[in-house]
Amino acid sequence: MSRKVHGRDRELLTPVQSAVILGYARGEQPGQIADRWGIGVRDVRLHLRAVLVALKAANPTHAVGIACALGLLSSSDILEGERHVW
Repeated sequence: MSRKVHGRDRELLTPVQSAVILGYARGEQPGQIADRWGIGVRDVRLHLRAVLVALKAANPTHAVGIACALGLLSSSDILEGERHVW
């Protein structure tokens, strides 16, 4: 069941929170997310906690699912950072 993103849904997460949940969606560890965005690992964890509260998610995996369902993340966003060696 998909849902259109309304203006208020877009404001659920700050840009940094969106970046943090995107990192988790891509399978990155907190240290990798911190390095990518130039913030500390502690900051990543604090932003993740805020994402969980904002999305009313039980854990990061649940938050990724909710973000996708709300249209805050797309499969192209998630796969954009992937590099595969075949």
